[in-house]
Amino acid sequence: MPKRRWPTEDELNRCLTLAAKWITRNRLAETSAWPVSAGVDEPSVWGGTVDAVLAVEALRDLGGDVAASVGNPHLERTQAWLRDRQNGDGSFPSAEFAYSGAEPTAWALIALHKTTNSRSDEVIEKALRFLENCVDRRDGSVSSTPSHFELPRTMPTAVALWAFSLWDHQPDLRGKMVTYLLRCQDNDSHGWGVTSSARPNPATTGQVIVALRAASVPPQRFRLATEYLVKQQRVTGRWPSSIDEWHTPPDHDAPQPVHKCLNSGSVWCLLALSGSHDHRARSACLRAVRYLLDSQTTTGSGSDEGSWLTSDDGSQRHVWLTAQIVEAVAAWQSGLPRIGLRREGMRLANSVLALVDLMLERATQIALFGVVVAVIALNLGPADANVLERMVGDWAAFRQGLLTSGLSTAIIGAISWGVRGVRNWRARLRQR
Repeated sequence: MPKRRWPTEDELNRCLTLAAKWITRNRLAETSAWPVSAGVDEPSVWGGTVDAVLAVEALRDLGGDVAASVGNPHLERTQAWLRDRQNGDGSFPSAEFAYSGAEPTAWALIALHKTTNSRSDEVIEKALRFLENCVDRRDGSVSSTPSHFELPRTMPTAVALWAFSLWDHQPDLRGKMVTYLLRCQDNDSHGWGVTSSARPNPATTGQVIVALRAASVPPQRFRLATEYLVKQQRVTGRWPSSIDEWHTPPDHDAPQPVHKCLNSGSVWCLLALSGSHDHRARSACLRAVRYLLDSQTTTGSGSDEGSWLTSDDGSQRHVWLTAQIVEAVAAWQSGLPRIGLRREGMRLANSVLALVDLMLERATQIALFGVVVAVIALNLGPADANVLERMVGDWAAFRQGLLTSGLSTAIIGAISWGVRGVRNWRARLRQR
């Protein structure tokens, strides 16, 4: 496994500063909005502008040189452009899709929460009412468009819950949405898939955890889901991405185009685990940040410097990806203790607890090794005395030491096995 070296402040600041400059360069001057990808002239609500706004605000919140690197992007003009995109029914469109639906509307509400101070705002109220119409009040699921409840997907429910929670909208409806998401959780892996019947994946699971945290759901309710994310992390520190596919025509009589959305596993899992007090989650975040720092484009073409590539999308540089990575890294960094003894203490605690985890995971092997050593010691007899005395001196003392070591190791393994069983049992109880 690669060494989990703690990123330095200089590395983090350099990474975020380069990303901030790339995001700023790709803003469209005429509209003050952002496209989905670099080199595209058409601005977009979802996948471009809302992600860039959230990234800029996250950089500003960090302060210091990182905040200064953003400059003064005049988000007032961006907010005005975003508001002008709203349709009469309260929904927001997206350049990527042929319809206006729950996803871009929820994302617009999330971004506007960063730039709008007043809840008593007609744009906000209309968008919230549109989202309400996308909720199936029977079970709390959310469809992409109103009254299109054939097969509800996880992502619309998660982002709508997130938006409702930020604006403190409809507590009773939020409760139904939380219940629906928890009911859709896979019983075996404890993750979530793109639909209630789909195979769980880390990206969708991260989306749900972010939404549940925004809704102030106690972490014990999704503790096993965070453990699922930790287990799904690759050796490199990344998480696999997922593709969400669905059919939502502009009207029911029209042909049904296939819509696709690529969700970055590394982004959503880092956002979901940032701020966690569990040392395994903290270690996973550390590996993920190290991976993201190492995979950022920092040399070569100046136009690409500061951005990231998806692992399976050719050479296209997406605004949403770089912006979301900035937001995730900034969320992780803002949750860390400041430089000093507390951060060093976190490093030491993580190392010690990681060693304890290793002992618990290998409890059976440790106990078996101890038993084997003890059996070997018991089988050493006078016939071996001459050989042992030439090798170690007092063979009787060596035999006794070997026996003691073997029994001690076996006992440690047995205790570790028992502790692991109790820990797993308590985790299952907390999940109920």
